Amino acid sequence: MKKTWFLLFLFLILHISVSTVNKTLGAKNEVLTSKKSPPASFFHPSVIVKAQGDFQSVIVPLKRAGKLILIDAIVDSIQGNLILDTGSAGMVLNSLYFRKTRRAGSQSSGGITGDVGAISKYRIKKLAVSDAFYENFDADMTDLGHLERSRNVRILGFFGLSMLRDFEVVIDLKNNLMELHRLDRSGQRLNITFGQPSFDLVLPASNMSDVLFVEASINKKKFLFCLDTGAESNVLSNQLPDKVLNTVTVTRRSTLLGVGSKKVNVFHGTMNDFSIGSHSMNGMPTLITSLSAMAHAYGLNIDGMLGCDFFEKGVFYIDLKRGRVGICFHKNQTE
Repeated sequence: MKKTWFLLFLFLILHISVSTVNKTLGAKNEVLTSKKSPPASFFHPSVIVKAQGDFQSVIVPLKRAGKLILIDAIVDSIQGNLILDTGSAGMVLNSLYFRKTRRAGSQSSGGITGDVGAISKYRIKKLAVSDAFYENFDADMTDLGHLERSRNVRILGFFGLSMLRDFEVVIDLKNNLMELHRLDRSGQRLNITFGQPSFDLVLPASNMSDVLFVEASINKKKFLFCLDTGAESNVLSNQLPDKVLNTVTVTRRSTLLGVGSKKVNVFHGTMNDFSIGSHSMNGMPTLITSLSAMAHAYGLNIDGMLGCDFFEKGVFYIDLKRGRVGICFHKNQTE
């Protein structure tokens, strides 16, 4: 089974102590890996899904459940919310809504705190998001009922980065909207009525198996970060050098408890020496914990994740075709 689903790691943990933020982190660390993990290239979506629809640009309203970013969607006539998750590759569905039809194949998977459960395949006939729609493709499926209960919102699944490969994507959390712009062969917008601003910062971005990575600096050293709208908080690996971790003001510690017996320590703090490009962004909250399971699943070392706290700092223009991210920071968000 090709496992783009390993990135749904968000929330597949049954009990996490202390706070809602901890629930997100625990799930992010609950990286789904099979009993025999394939190489990183194996995680690339097996089917390239093309977005359809008679439009050049479309505006998709965003909703928030805490710091989860949600979009309205209809999957095979079932209406609900999908989590916008640029830290995952493809589509993952909640088996609570789709378990009775077109289910094929299953595989038991485990994470850092024990066995997570079965992952299955589901053939989607049609997925509609605003004016864009996708037809006849496979999605991974697992039970996300505990996520719904923790947020008290109907969640159909996760909407990953590969679903956006045809567009330049604009994410504006201040105004709760996402723009999708079709591009020509040279990477220019087809719809010229939507002008692009002068970016405060343009970053090269690496698209590795439909997961987006950028470089950022702490203590003047560069590290690799996943751009992850599905993470409610920024996260730093506890394997970073002491000189780097010492720049974080730690405010408290908590423990994640999973379905297995293993406990995971998490430190909460504030980054005091973080910069991206030439822009210093001190004062952002972060969590510090082990990302070794994620690194194993990605097939490369992960130094951290930049989540919702980061995306709230400005308007982000993600151009997968040209491999770059443009940022227009909100006032007083950088130095």
